[in-house]
Amino acid sequence: MTDDVAGQVIKAERERIRCLLDVDRGTFDRLHATEYRLCNPTGTVWTKAEYLDLLTTGRVVYRELGLTGDVEAIVGADVVVLRYRCVIELTVDGADIPRHDAWHTDVYTDADGTWRCVWSQATGIMDLPSAAP
Repeated sequence: MTDDVAGQVIKAERERIRCLLDVDRGTFDRLHATEYRLCNPTGTVWTKAEYLDLLTTGRVVYRELGLTGDVEAIVGADVVVLRYRCVIELTVDGADIPRHDAWHTDVYTDADGTWRCVWSQATGIMDLPSAAP
């Protein structure tokens, strides 16, 4: 049962990623809960409506967004937490954000038999400068 639920939610997450790349409004609406919030790597929090507006107006354009490893899942009674590493390249308000790695944590809840993302957190992975010899 737990593996089945994890598989369903991981499949939904892959579909959610695709809808961000394609700016698929219908899929976006179906896979994001009304109370959805995204905390992006700058620490800015966007609501579902704000995020969709940024995507549909072209203020946020994902040029690349893809998994680079396995998706880990913690499954509860009506909540699933996903964590995975991905690569991102995008434009925000006309500024190119270069290709970089990030960790994503996404929380899904079961709403009437449909798993919807309620929270997303993206954390950029930085290369730290080497210590001087």
